[in-house]
Amino acid sequence: MNRNAIGREYPWVTYEVTREMILAYSGAVEDRSPYFNDENAEVLYAPHTLVGAYTLLLMPHIVSDRELGLDVTKRILHVHQVYEWKRVVKSGDVLTIRGRIADIFSKGEHEFLVFEGDIVDARGNQVVVAQSTLMVG
Repeated sequence: MNRNAIGREYPWVTYEVTREMILAYSGAVEDRSPYFNDENAEVLYAPHTLVGAYTLLLMPHIVSDRELGLDVTKRILHVHQVYEWKRVVKSGDVLTIRGRIADIFSKGEHEFLVFEGDIVDARGNQVVVAQSTLMVG
């Protein structure tokens, strides 16, 4: 991969966190916490990993970036995830992910791609920074 792509930013992606999204996600990961599953609650809180799933909305931009040089014919594994939380996510939040390449490095025969999603709310306040690392090769 092209190390000159470190720092490259991608188009922002915006989505609304809905009650249905939270209920579906908490069901899929089998988290029965009433914070995520009480259909009678006025507000539902999102499981922390829900925002990680939505950082994948950045992937089409990363995969189609010819200058980055990510070889999608090789095995690609998600090997690490880190979150830096500022506040919880709840139903009704409109979130925008501002994605960028944070690092590219090699270890042995494998290359690693680290990308970050800086996630902000509708007022521009930071909610969380999600950092994912992919191993290629």
